[in-house]
Amino acid sequence: MENSLPNENSISDSYPDQNQPPIKPNSKPLIAGIFLIIAGLLGVFTWSMALALDTSMLQNVLPADSPISVGQLQSILSTCGIIGCILSIFALAGGIVAVKRKAWGLAIVGGMLGLFTIGPFFLGSIMSLIGLILVAISRKDFQ
Repeated sequence: MENSLPNENSISDSYPDQNQPPIKPNSKPLIAGIFLIIAGLLGVFTWSMALALDTSMLQNVLPADSPISVGQLQSILSTCGIIGCILSIFALAGGIVAVKRKAWGLAIVGGMLGLFTIGPFFLGSIMSLIGLILVAISRKDFQ
């Protein structure tokens, strides 16, 4: 059997990565998370306002010869509001995990579902798209 001499190089010395300084974390997941959180909050705000509309407000909007009634319009808005709030919560969850750099898949799903949150003047969808792109290109920064 051969004994190693104290001056010999060990196997771990042959890896050059051990002596290099650690890589500085990228800020793209943080920015993406902030965009997704804002998009989620805008979506929750928008869709909760749609849920808050009552029949007296909707009567002023519908013309007299409208093919749908006020009750039908309110049920449509309620259904869309519930679905929109659920999608906005997924965008919020995706933003939170993107800030923490934990679950890349959940951040991607949150960004994709955040596209449907709309928000005022499609601002939520645009912010969600930006966040989705930033999460997608920064996969290596997630655990």
